[in-house]
Amino acid sequence: MVGAGKNESFNPAQATSALINVAMCCAVFDCLLSITPSGRLRPMLATSWSADAASETWTFQLRQGVRWHDGTEFTADDVLYSLRWMAKPGNGMNANVAAVDLDHLKKTGPYTVTIPLKQAGPLFPYSLSMAWIIKNKTTDFTRPVGTGPFVFGSLARGERSTCRRNPAYWDTGKPYVNQLSFYSLQDDTARLNALLAGEIDIMAQVPATQARTQLYGDLRLIRSTGTSAQCFYMAVDRHPFNDARVRQAMRLIVDRQQLVDVALLGYGSVANDLFGKGLPYFDGALPQRTRDIRRAKELLAAAGHATGLTLNLRTSTVAPGMVEAATLFQQQAKKANVTINVTQVDPTSYFDPTRDYLKMPFAQSFWQGFYTLGDFYSSSVVTGAVGDETHWANKHTDALVAAAIAAPDARAAQAAWARVQAEQYDSGGYIWWGNIDNIDAASNKVGGLVPGPYQNLGLPTGLTEAFLAS
Repeated sequence: MVGAGKNESFNPAQATSALINVAMCCAVFDCLLSITPSGRLRPMLATSWSADAASETWTFQLRQGVRWHDGTEFTADDVLYSLRWMAKPGNGMNANVAAVDLDHLKKTGPYTVTIPLKQAGPLFPYSLSMAWIIKNKTTDFTRPVGTGPFVFGSLARGERSTCRRNPAYWDTGKPYVNQLSFYSLQDDTARLNALLAGEIDIMAQVPATQARTQLYGDLRLIRSTGTSAQCFYMAVDRHPFNDARVRQAMRLIVDRQQLVDVALLGYGSVANDLFGKGLPYFDGALPQRTRDIRRAKELLAAAGHATGLTLNLRTSTVAPGMVEAATLFQQQAKKANVTINVTQVDPTSYFDPTRDYLKMPFAQSFWQGFYTLGDFYSSSVVTGAVGDETHWANKHTDALVAAAIAAPDARAAQAAWARVQAEQYDSGGYIWWGNIDNIDAASNKVGGLVPGPYQNLGLPTGLTEAFLAS
């Protein structure tokens, strides 16, 4: 897998920084529920869930007989501790529980948890479908103890980490393989060569160039269209992006179709400056934004940049197609008298918030793994969001998002989310140019790995379903 170097971890709080961390956490830990490739909720550590009439309080019945990897019993106390732990500042799952009224969170039995919300949340269970449950009082993840399909074996950051099959897993008969090894490889050619040589069985995040021309022999491509997307982002509190006219101009400079055709080689589709195509209440009715160099120049001139503009763009090989997209955008911008200097950043630290991530005024990003618009906007745009790339921090937006999450029915939700998306479409800090296909490759002896619309490897449950043919 694409490695994250020293940032590789089995700590769920840090999982969202890299796909390798997500995969390792999916192996060791379980969530209360999961989501199927068709978008339906599936029972995991919770066997059922229900809400009151106003969708303001949810009750979860927990699976009995589940054991942590150290043999102790899973109970409601673990869930209460986990939800409070997720809510701590800096935890990558903070947005998953942002709606929870932690002061009134309680257990009503050893296997029953009542979760009150700060406001109505008809889709709240989806927020817990990628929120890993940890053992009560856990503070150290050096040797993590979970309830998941695999037991922690070893962690060697930047090299190889392992897990072994959990023989007492609650989902009888699963998983189907005895061990998982996560190889941390930065170079795409090295990853492909390892797959071709049979040194690894699965390669996640296959670059489009390799998918198109270099896969051969006893291999197959695993491709799914879904909600993953790539973007350029602008920090709206930093010059020159603190002027909405500059942000609007930049969105008019980009040729989205060319980026999809060249950077993704067609393994994706044109985006429209919004994340979430395919999710409930995504606004597909907004006019498709297209390139308009004349209008972009007018906006830049009105903002005081009639003679041109010079920008520094950060990129990385952390996701397939990002560097190619940056280079192409650099060329496209010249026609609007915008000079873009591209700097490539080490992928192992690109999404590290203790380094430059969230401090870069102009950079690239990709997002995946969200099941509702509420989860995405709570993670990216609302005040205090854990992935506040654009530094939006706007109380009006906070109110719009809160109202959309609490909408009592589908009609009200569609209208409320349309208002949220219209604001970002018109003046936000994102340039969403492409909806990207999730592309993985595997040996033909690997079975059970089903493409999923939300993340690579069919996560969160893909590795549990995989098997090796005899």
